[in-house]
Amino acid sequence: MNIFKHNFKLLVLSLFAFQGFSNAALADEHLHAVSGSVTGCSNKHAVHVLIYEESGFNNGMTHSQEVIINPENSGDCKVPFNFNKPTGSYALASFEDKNGNGELDFFFFIPKEPAGFYKFNGMGAPKFEKMKINVDKDINNIEILLP
Repeated sequence: MNIFKHNFKLLVLSLFAFQGFSNAALADEHLHAVSGSVTGCSNKHAVHVLIYEESGFNNGMTHSQEVIINPENSGDCKVPFNFNKPTGSYALASFEDKNGNGELDFFFFIPKEPAGFYKFNGMGAPKFEKMKINVDKDINNIEILLP
């Protein structure tokens, strides 16, 4: 009988310990809002907003998430966007898809459609380290300007 009680106590303690570890893991997966707006578009075409993790940015510009928004056909173009991301570093980009093919088109290395990155002045090649935002809380005031 004592062995049964001892094993039962060990089982209960193990369950509590496992629950504590799983709750800690869930706390690390908290999502933060990353939101703002894209301006400078024409109100005529879909606007794509892309968010990149460093590995995808440096390996073929593969975004981890994309939002496609059709702006209203009136007034100045200001397209709101929102992502929910875990703590980490990210880069943001946007483009206006003028020909509706779902991709940013290039002539050699120059975009043929309006495109922009957050925190990039357009001089030289975009570098993740210079454009990254560190997300460890909600960020709600990002503005990406399309030329």
